[in-house]
Amino acid sequence: MKKKIMSALISVSLLISLSGCAGLFQKEYLSVSEYKDNAQSASNSDVMHISDYTELKDAVISLVNDHKTEGRLRFTDYDGTIQSDLAQALLEVKTESALASFAVNYMSYDLSRIVTYYEAVVYITYKRTQSEIDTIKYITGRTQLTETLAHALDEMDSYIALRITSSTITADEISSDINAAYTENPASCVVPPRVSVRMHPQTGLQRIIEIELEYGWKLSELQKMKSSLTEKMQKIVSDASDDKKVNFALNLYQQLAQFCAYDPTGSLRSNKAELDSGLGSTAYGALVEGYADSKGMAAAYSALCYAAGIDCTVVNGKKAGEDHSWNITKLDGSYYHVDATGYYTLGITHSFMQSDEQMKSGYEWDAVSYPICSGGESYIDIIKKVF
Repeated sequence: MKKKIMSALISVSLLISLSGCAGLFQKEYLSVSEYKDNAQSASNSDVMHISDYTELKDAVISLVNDHKTEGRLRFTDYDGTIQSDLAQALLEVKTESALASFAVNYMSYDLSRIVTYYEAVVYITYKRTQSEIDTIKYITGRTQLTETLAHALDEMDSYIALRITSSTITADEISSDINAAYTENPASCVVPPRVSVRMHPQTGLQRIIEIELEYGWKLSELQKMKSSLTEKMQKIVSDASDDKKVNFALNLYQQLAQFCAYDPTGSLRSNKAELDSGLGSTAYGALVEGYADSKGMAAAYSALCYAAGIDCTVVNGKKAGEDHSWNITKLDGSYYHVDATGYYTLGITHSFMQSDEQMKSGYEWDAVSYPICSGGESYIDIIKKVF
């Protein structure tokens, strides 16, 4: 009997305990949510769809043009081998694109298969900021290039970046163009700069050209020197002014020769402690300080002619076997040699308005690089017309 009672009590207690446990599970802890593909959840505008190699390269170039650090490419029905083409496209863009060659440091990618298509994330690190890229000047022709280089010298810029369409232009040509711009107007930046040119890429139709200009002086010092030089030139040009360019050119020649002492070895300059030995070959040395070698006097005459609106260039050649500089100027439609250093040594008759034939007796120069001087006028003819 006791066993039956005990069994009944155990049964009742089990029923009670089971009823209590059911109450513990009234809340649902199992959560089911819809699966979302991260790639598909991205905005369609952020994904570029690629079907062939041309579209692949264009997409990478577009990322670089927009200065993007990351881009998503989706390959659907792609005609080619995706992985090898990706590697090749990144390499070609980095080495062939002007902007990528200039601005990009490194490019890489991650490639994933997503059910029915492949998707790549391209990563780009840059060595140039967007601000640096924005300073690039676009050049459309040789004339604009010449004007841009001349302006850079006039502003005494230390760095410029140019984007140009030319498969043939070289770094040496750019350096030569800068030198030509300086010799045409030596007062622009006071001293000839040391030029460093880098091309991005080295070959190709579209290229970005970096140019560094080192003057050896602080900008504030150059600006002060340029102000003094400009003031001196304005005074000389004003005093020498004449309606006839031939007379104007002659007056400039005489004023330069009379003001500046010809100092071919720098010995006169070295006796002046206040003068810098490096300025003897500049227009500043000739016109402000009054001592210059042949290069400085030629630079000074070129600067004066430029200010007077007279065509003039500097000739670098030899005289009596020694390095020597002088000028070629255009007067009344013809070109003539002018050597201001000859004012005291040769006399004005043999150093102003000379033809190629007359100069051959003592001078040597690369005639192919300069205009033919065949004018029939001379200093004597000018004097006869005046008197």
